[in-house]
Amino acid sequence: MDATKVCEGNEDTRGVRRRVQGSDKGRPVQVTNISASTVCQETRSPTRKLSRSNSGLRLKPVVQAGRPGQPTRSVPTTWFQHNEEGPPLTYKMEVNLLLWLLVGVGFAVRFWKLDCPRNIIFDEVHFGKFASYYLQRTFFFDVHPPLGKLLFAGIGYLAGYDGSFLFPSIGVEFPFMVPYIAMRGASALCGSLLIPCVYSIMLELGFSHRAALLAGFFTIFENSLVLQSRVIMLDSFLILFTYLSLLCFLKFYHQRHAPFSPSWHKWLAYTGLALGLMLGVKYSGLLGLGCVGLLTLCDLWQLLADKAIDVTELALHVLLRGVYLLGIPLLMNIIIFYVHFLVLNQAGPGNSFVSLPFRNSLQGSVETPLIELSSNATLIRYNSNFTLRSTDVSCWLHSHDHLYPLKYADGRGSSYQQQVTCYDFKDPNNAWTIRKPAGTNDSSISEDIGVVRNGDEVEVVHLLSGKLLNSHDVAAPLSPTLQEVAGYINYSAAFVPHVHWKVSVVGLKDGDPVYWEPGRLRLKLHHTFSKQALACTGKRLPEWAFQQYEVVTDKAVEGSQTIWTMEDLQVVRGDNKTRDEEEAIKKEWISQKQANQNVEFTVSDSYSFLEKYLEIQHHMLTAHGSLGDHAFGTPPHNWPLLSKTLPYWLDETSNSQVTLMGNPLLWWAGCGGVALFLLLSAVYALASKRLVYIIQPAEFEGWLTRGGVLVGCWLVHFLPYFLLSRVLFLHHYLPSLPCQLMLLAALCDHLHIWTNTLPPVLRMLYPLLVILFCVCVVASFLVFAPFTYGFPSLSVEQIKWRHWIETWDLLFHMTASS
Repeated sequence: MDATKVCEGNEDTRGVRRRVQGSDKGRPVQVTNISASTVCQETRSPTRKLSRSNSGLRLKPVVQAGRPGQPTRSVPTTWFQHNEEGPPLTYKMEVNLLLWLLVGVGFAVRFWKLDCPRNIIFDEVHFGKFASYYLQRTFFFDVHPPLGKLLFAGIGYLAGYDGSFLFPSIGVEFPFMVPYIAMRGASALCGSLLIPCVYSIMLELGFSHRAALLAGFFTIFENSLVLQSRVIMLDSFLILFTYLSLLCFLKFYHQRHAPFSPSWHKWLAYTGLALGLMLGVKYSGLLGLGCVGLLTLCDLWQLLADKAIDVTELALHVLLRGVYLLGIPLLMNIIIFYVHFLVLNQAGPGNSFVSLPFRNSLQGSVETPLIELSSNATLIRYNSNFTLRSTDVSCWLHSHDHLYPLKYADGRGSSYQQQVTCYDFKDPNNAWTIRKPAGTNDSSISEDIGVVRNGDEVEVVHLLSGKLLNSHDVAAPLSPTLQEVAGYINYSAAFVPHVHWKVSVVGLKDGDPVYWEPGRLRLKLHHTFSKQALACTGKRLPEWAFQQYEVVTDKAVEGSQTIWTMEDLQVVRGDNKTRDEEEAIKKEWISQKQANQNVEFTVSDSYSFLEKYLEIQHHMLTAHGSLGDHAFGTPPHNWPLLSKTLPYWLDETSNSQVTLMGNPLLWWAGCGGVALFLLLSAVYALASKRLVYIIQPAEFEGWLTRGGVLVGCWLVHFLPYFLLSRVLFLHHYLPSLPCQLMLLAALCDHLHIWTNTLPPVLRMLYPLLVILFCVCVVASFLVFAPFTYGFPSLSVEQIKWRHWIETWDLLFHMTASS
């Protein structure tokens, strides 16, 4: 019988390998192994048959024969048939409800009470001030690229902020005109977007949705990541752009089956854009560039092993990756700095860091206002009394009748001379006298009241104790790489070089007379013997120095920590002859400046953008390598195990505080996760060498590759910090932390394979253990949430209960109420 025509009445024939039985004129028919595409229905009164088309099976009318002698007629068809074509621009959308739930919780955790505290926190004092400088178009210098600060300034501009508040010091309350909530909101937005980014990275690496959800969950309840998402600082931008670049590269890697296609170019370009954003925020983003670079080299290594790719195509692969992954970030960096210089066209505090041609390219250069000080300025003479305030730490140069301890806590010896510190408040012990040295071999005291000129070599004497400000080859109390500064009374000729300082006023040339106006005279004191500059490190000294700030001499003479502002001045007044001399000097100096105004003080366009760009890169690199120590600085080996914390802010009247610390459970489990991954990988590899396959070879290869990417990225973002000699903080570890969290989530999911051999009852125990661990993560987050959000205020006992590790820095007032 013909298998293409089977009679079965109205029986359904869509199955494959069906047995159909019926009757055709009384004869039974049996058909097997008939597919639906070759079967048609035929009844005693056939009305239609199936036909094949490109779009599937269609119904066509057939002609039905009439009775003998009557014409044949067509069977009527349905007039209105369903149109199977979809409407244009229609897309199917799948909603991952669990992911959206995670993102919603992440937004809530980071945006909740974003206005608390209403005080300046830690480095908000810098980045908020820089945003204000942008709005005032006042040139400043910073060691970080401009993008993050430009974003803060742009938010302030959109909120109507004029930049009049300069974020003077930590703890100062924000005025109502400052849109600090909106500025913090930019960080919170980036911190919230990190959650879906981590989720997508897990999927692109080939992990399950279960592992991706777990990684997103860990990211939500990590205290340090939450805190950095709630402050006007750059780390939240940096972390998001770092992992966005990794995500884009993984998506590009998955396009390797279609090289040079539009999608291939798109994701490679997106990777370059993300790298450009990352490097526009911080140059520590070079570690993220190195991470993508290593993955790119691995990708090219795979292409090199492909014999189907010739040399020309391989060279094109290398060229395009270089253009997209290096060219785009470099171009973006140049554009960002172009905007930076375009906005900051007015002279400002950054003038002291750049060359004279650079300063002359700014409007209202620092030298110009000095010409206008003729009526208010005071000419400084020797034997005048003054106070100096650090512009970096906002404290006054200070000394008192107490000596450095004979030995410090670490066993190092001191000079055992009078302490010189930096004090937060105005005090009679802040007064100093500037004196002209009598001579190299003369120990007598000079009574000269001549004019102080820029570049002069001077002696600085503490007014109340009579001790000379000096520095010598003795390590500073808290900064062993820097020199101690002390007060010395023995006027021996052999010690003369150690008490001499060179005056260097910002904006003046050597030989110019030094004029003073309240709060406007900024200067440096260069130690003649060591060629270092007087500086305040910002570190709090122990109780033997009443927790005042450390003062040192620093080799990084161009750093902001070496700039001091002369706050008060009591000038020695001579007779009429002296005053006539002073007026003559002032008139002569002003006339000289006005005569040279067209050359030295007018805005010059001769200094090109490229020259500015190269000079500022040099200064940034130099300043990065010369940052001194800090009281709460932390070496890298303390980061993974959370051995230290970083206090950001403590309320003046209560124990409300903001302290950077991670979720201890996640940090410690994350370190264990890295160790467990390496251990499991070694066990799998050794077992496979003995032809014992604990997991399938393909699964082991994927496990090793996916986990290796996470461990490699963690190491790239962590190990280079061991090579730096500058001060480091706990927040430098945060860009590597999401890699640990993702690896921990992957391990929790991977360990399911070890439960497959257990009885069903015990097999159900493992998911319960994972859920219990997640509950503990949330509980640990809540325990330390008062340090993350700055409220509520805890009692001393409550803070001590949370002091799990002795080396943690948790601050409190003994007399404060909770």
